[in-house]
Amino acid sequence: MNLGIARLCRSTLLLRAALGAQFLIAGPALLAQGTGSGSPPPTYDYDANTPGVQGPTSPLLAGYTYRSVRTYQFTIPVLVELSDLTYLMPPGFTPVATPAGSTTAQINLSFFMDQRFQTKPDGPTYGPTSAVLGYVTAVNSNLSPSRQELVFTMFEAGSEVDALNAAFGAGSARLAHVNASVTEAGGLLRYQFDISDPEIGLRLRAKAECPATVNTRATSDPVGLPFRTTNGLVPNNAFRATSQSDTLSLTPAAANVTLTAAGNHLHFPTGAIRIKGIGSTVTFNRGVEFFLKFE
Repeated sequence: MNLGIARLCRSTLLLRAALGAQFLIAGPALLAQGTGSGSPPPTYDYDANTPGVQGPTSPLLAGYTYRSVRTYQFTIPVLVELSDLTYLMPPGFTPVATPAGSTTAQINLSFFMDQRFQTKPDGPTYGPTSAVLGYVTAVNSNLSPSRQELVFTMFEAGSEVDALNAAFGAGSARLAHVNASVTEAGGLLRYQFDISDPEIGLRLRAKAECPATVNTRATSDPVGLPFRTTNGLVPNNAFRATSQSDTLSLTPAAANVTLTAAGNHLHFPTGAIRIKGIGSTVTFNRGVEFFLKFE
């Protein structure tokens, strides 16, 4: 193992003043804002065939503890060395090989813009904030029987870090410098994100574009796998989620994707890992809504 690529870092999380996120949206707003200062945009309807606004129906989310709405999001799948990524995960968590049988694993980097969230129904609303959220499909062998989970290895947000950590678990989110823009011109949406966390050496620049007609509704009620954040090498409690959004998937070439990282490495609180390539599908989402509840 190359400790220069994947070095352990167990230092205490130090929050620092961040540059505020900068936003630019050309053309008409794609999500109406809710009433009242800072309130989330109105929810999408989980059941379009029933009058009124219907929330998620999964019993796993009954009495949910968190709700968020993101205006825009796009996700780049990043391929890394499987053995190196395993070293950066909490003990007992093994990333799933992608493609199957290979020596690589996939980290999905979701760049999202203008998220507002509540930590309980009718509670205070936080945001907007923008961030990059990295997650890995991993087998958790600490449980009996073992199971696959979606594990957050990176959560770098431009604001509201204290509220995010209170919602997802200690140390799950870090305060970063975030510059984000989504512009519309010539029938295309163009995304640009510039995110840095000098304390751990993270620097990411991502660009992509897609047709402005992102209008295919996708609903997961619930999402098939449980989620879990981490505090360095310590796993936080798992939770279940439902989600829905308008979505569109493209190949990296069709999405005109570019991703650059400092030293061609992804940096985490637990170490750094070299980027080997980009996966096969880039996903764009608009009006992303999540409900979650801890197990």
